[in-house]
Amino acid sequence: MRHLGAIVTLLILMITPNLVWLATSSVKIHNISNQTISAVAYSACEKTLPIETLLPGQSIFRFLEACGDDTLEILIGSSRFCQTYVEGELYHVDVVIKTQNDVDCNYDDLFSSLLIKKAFW
Repeated sequence: MRHLGAIVTLLILMITPNLVWLATSSVKIHNISNQTISAVAYSACEKTLPIETLLPGQSIFRFLEACGDDTLEILIGSSRFCQTYVEGELYHVDVVIKTQNDVDCNYDDLFSSLLIKKAFW
């Protein structure tokens, strides 16, 4: 009984980030090429948001704005990739840039990863 408060606090700290995860959509863009990729941006909710440059091996993680049904697009220069359906919650898209002209986009299974893992690894 003495450690019950600490256990409850630990459980809350572990669960809270994942409640955010369930209530939002996100995109993680990872450059696995051995080149710097310039003019990277993503478009969602009728806005284009610049990332600018991704160095080799670099990745970024962003929460998407909640705006209802929409399409997420990845832009590299004037090229468009993915055109992936998203909503304001529960959609987590992994983008892998293999080269300037080769980009893969995949939905992440909602329960396959935790927010903390996705954002920082």
